Amino acid sequence: MSPRPQLAIGTYGNINTTKQADGSWVALARFRDDDGETRRVKATGRSKSGAEAALKEKFKTRTNTTGDMNGESTVRELAERYYAGKEGEDLAANTYYNLRRSLDNHIIKRLGGLKLREVTPPRVEAVVASITKENGPGTALMVRSVMSGMFADATRWGAVVTNPVTYTPRPRLEQKRIRALTVDEVVRLRALVASRLRPFTYEERIERAEKLIKAEVKAGKLAAPVDPRTRMGGKNRSQTLLDIMDYLLATGCRASEPPGLAWVDVHLDDPVPWVFIHQQVQRSPGKGLFVTRTKEHDERYLRLPGFAVEMLRRRRETVRGPMVFPSERGTLLAGRQVGTAWGNAVRGSEFEWVTLKTLRKTVATLVAESHGSALAANQLGHSSDKMTRQFYIAQSMAPVESSALDLFQPKALETSEDVA
Repeated sequence: MSPRPQLAIGTYGNINTTKQADGSWVALARFRDDDGETRRVKATGRSKSGAEAALKEKFKTRTNTTGDMNGESTVRELAERYYAGKEGEDLAANTYYNLRRSLDNHIIKRLGGLKLREVTPPRVEAVVASITKENGPGTALMVRSVMSGMFADATRWGAVVTNPVTYTPRPRLEQKRIRALTVDEVVRLRALVASRLRPFTYEERIERAEKLIKAEVKAGKLAAPVDPRTRMGGKNRSQTLLDIMDYLLATGCRASEPPGLAWVDVHLDDPVPWVFIHQQVQRSPGKGLFVTRTKEHDERYLRLPGFAVEMLRRRRETVRGPMVFPSERGTLLAGRQVGTAWGNAVRGSEFEWVTLKTLRKTVATLVAESHGSALAANQLGHSSDKMTRQFYIAQSMAPVESSALDLFQPKALETSEDVA
């Protein structure tokens, strides 16, 4: 007869329950304590389930882990404790947002009811593979990173022996070719956006009003047509998106940073006009839009080219309030609103592939070509040029200067008779 397998420290064996003569229940199980000794532990309750629950509560108090976290704790409990610990750190609002989404939409949803001792490398690998298939490798990589951090803490607290995530492969991200705009493409793109955002003429506004009136008459909202001039109210097309485009091309900022730019940080009247970039606008669940520090808390003092100075001076005369790029109502502008407006502006054109991040890559590429990748990294706010070179600087398509290799060119034979 094979010996009974030894329990892992902090775990228990099968729970046996017995009904007593007085109607109460006793639950009994073997538990291996932190000193390595296995002991019988019992608890009583008015019902079978009550006795089992009381026994499990006793198990929790027999370990020397942090608080009540041990192998019998659930992934949901670990997730909430992990998030609570992160709330005490000085992280960007978007980091908290993505962390909460990873926990709620994936980790708790798929593993929340499991006990920590039940989370094995095969289970983690299966979950990551499922997320990769359904949501893509980028999301899977983020979720795996969060799980790894959770179980690293659980290991440190003694709730699990090892981190099961470390034994699973990382999802592979496809390295796409970096694509940036050429100077000629920038000129054409700006002309396209400007044409699509140009203010309506008086005739166009009359035409739009007439169409609106016809639609209301047809729907029964109006008994008869009215003078279209009475329906020409409201604001014309906003030029904010075009101005943000110019600002992004002038600075290489992230899309969330223009909405966070305040006039106090814009210095147009200095001998060399410049701007101080140190904040952005983010959205947080339950908090809405708010101004916070830039990603990685980087701060940049950037010189402004002439076209950006001209644009900002024009806005200074017309925009009211502390922010340079507010919404049409004068409130904070959301980065997602800018992204949506941009998608509408380039839809159906040759530049439909261009995103706001493409403009950032374009700036990095142009700066790197003329001044090197180190200055491009400073322009973008990266701590080193490694990330800049890997993800932002497009490979030049111009022929490489290779005149030095002419030394390898075989000498031309003068005549065919020389061969003979």
